[in-house]
Amino acid sequence: MSRPTLGLTLPLYNEEACVERVIKDLKICLRKAKIPSALVLVNNGSTDSTGKQINQLASKDESLLAIHLEENLGYGGGILAGMRQLQTPIRGWYWGDGQVAAEVVVEAYQALIQTGAPLAKARRIERKDGLQRHLISRIYNINMRILGSKLTDANGCPKLFRAEAWEKIAPKSTDWFLDPEVVLRASELGLVWTEVDAIMEAREGGASKVDHQTVLEFIQHLRAWRNGWRP
Repeated sequence: MSRPTLGLTLPLYNEEACVERVIKDLKICLRKAKIPSALVLVNNGSTDSTGKQINQLASKDESLLAIHLEENLGYGGGILAGMRQLQTPIRGWYWGDGQVAAEVVVEAYQALIQTGAPLAKARRIERKDGLQRHLISRIYNINMRILGSKLTDANGCPKLFRAEAWEKIAPKSTDWFLDPEVVLRASELGLVWTEVDAIMEAREGGASKVDHQTVLEFIQHLRAWRNGWRP
């Protein structure tokens, strides 16, 4: 097998309804695009069959690594646990809920290669995941622009990083602030994102992990960031 050029971590918390399909779809897309890849599947304290399913998948495919966190370490904590396992020249994360098509990962990777940019991400131009999530996203992005972000969708995923850019950003957030942190740190460092369009589909199974507490946490962190706090 060719040495992987793309490494992805997939954070998974109680995703038994879709995890197998998401991983298989992603593998098919990467194979068709001839992108040598390594996937780290992070079971972030799941209480359903997520852990069992990823063990079964990893046992049949050497490009998959399943890791298990005994308790949920938060959105950012799960992603960072997976990112620490990656040594590929391009690395990043992709949600394990299947709401953004696997083809978008390929498009983001190709855009990063073609442009020579240090960073790439998805920009959700249409959302089918409900009014609440749409409103939460609007609140996020309004506050991000107040802090100087030029992105219209700071939380868009997948997010890809060249290894040297990731090491410079060196994020530490273990909660939902991870996405804003990497965007704001990239801005401070003068690192530019290339973006590809994506559609946010409705969930086919499982439940969203984003709620009003997530919004309050996010706003508190943004205010602290504006006052000089860094994770």
